[in-house]
Amino acid sequence: MMRSINIIQQLLLFLALISCARAADPRLVFAHYMLYADDSVETLKQEIQVAQSKGIDAFALNTNVWRPTLADNMYQAAQDVGSDFKLFFSADIHSDSNGNLSPANIEEMMTRYKSHPNQLTFQGKQFFSSWLGSDDSWWANYGYSSALSGWQDVFTQAGGKANYFFVPFFPTSGDLGDVQAKLNQFNDIIDGLMAWDTSAWPYYDSTLQTPSGDKDSNYLQACNEKGKVYMATPSPWFFKNIQSDSCCSSACMNSDENSCNCQVKGNYQGPLLWLTRWQQIINLNPPLVEIATWNDWLESSYVAPPLSQGDNAKSVASFTHKAYLDLGEHYIRWYKTGSEPAVTEDGLYLFYYTESKNAVSSGDSCKVLHSEQLSDKVYVTAVLTDAATVVLNSGSASQTFSAPAGINTYSIDFNEGQQSATLSRGGSVVKSANGGIQISNSGISRYNFNVYSTSAS
Repeated sequence: MMRSINIIQQLLLFLALISCARAADPRLVFAHYMLYADDSVETLKQEIQVAQSKGIDAFALNTNVWRPTLADNMYQAAQDVGSDFKLFFSADIHSDSNGNLSPANIEEMMTRYKSHPNQLTFQGKQFFSSWLGSDDSWWANYGYSSALSGWQDVFTQAGGKANYFFVPFFPTSGDLGDVQAKLNQFNDIIDGLMAWDTSAWPYYDSTLQTPSGDKDSNYLQACNEKGKVYMATPSPWFFKNIQSDSCCSSACMNSDENSCNCQVKGNYQGPLLWLTRWQQIINLNPPLVEIATWNDWLESSYVAPPLSQGDNAKSVASFTHKAYLDLGEHYIRWYKTGSEPAVTEDGLYLFYYTESKNAVSSGDSCKVLHSEQLSDKVYVTAVLTDAATVVLNSGSASQTFSAPAGINTYSIDFNEGQQSATLSRGGSVVKSANGGIQISNSGISRYNFNVYSTSAS
């Protein structure tokens, strides 16, 4: 009997030690990096330096076509920077006009850089992710009976699942039972789950006005029950209009959000989707966060500066999202430390899209899906060391706000013309932000609800 008690005590001590070790894992922030532009090592080094300066720990290299030269350049850039910035792969398991990955490609993603100093490890294992990959039909193309058996074989070929910490995005509705079922289905091969739409653009009310953290809570609860980790995904915005008249496709006309290439996801609220989601995630405190995205230029969800020389980056270069990234630094530090950082420097950030939702395009015969839910407003966020006066200007309209110390966001209905904001104390202008693109409802060839943002000089 005494021996049984000792064994139980030892087991409880072991479990407690494991629990403490996991509790001590640092909170990490990644950014979803679309690996498709043939950028130089020097350009990639600049991107890494910018990301790291904002508190981002690693890039999740996402691609649905194996591009080893591009990957080599990225790993070389990370090593050349000479810092502890990390990289890992997010294998994109879908087929499109570019092609698709094979199981052999996924295996090479796992093994090619396993000894590289900038390869991310977590809890002593090589970190790996995927975007999709739970669909049996995709794996059937390669002779597997199920997605589970496919992944099991890939991990075996890559040296054994015990060497990898696998946190994929396997889609669910975000409802608790659905997340639990997905965890049960893939329990043997996954160490956690990442959410995507249900975390990045979680608008569930009928008018798509208010982002919710409820499904993050479901994911975290389900993952905790199974001893897994949850990775949340804040995003600044989502808009895409891939080609002329794509808004008229059957998918868009039937509100098929998974296939429609002309849509917004939720109401535009300037910086408030980004800031609200960060606040919700900080309150929830999941172990990992992956920003969606660093550089998905086509879906307007990027926070990266347009350093890339790729055509897609050049197409949105004038629509900078720098203000999102600058504001994000405060919340990233807050998430990692558990305490809100003190505001030590004033900041002023301006956000707007450049045409009314009621404007008429000459090149798109149909409206952007969900664009009727948009709010034609210009927003300003003031980050203040002390109380100040904020003036927000839109065309001929202007409104003054008395702002307390801290982070405050204000908006007014927008008008055509110049957009700007000022921050004053004691009658003297301290900061001013001036929009580099005017709002105009004429001469519109294609609908564009990408956000323009800028910070004060």
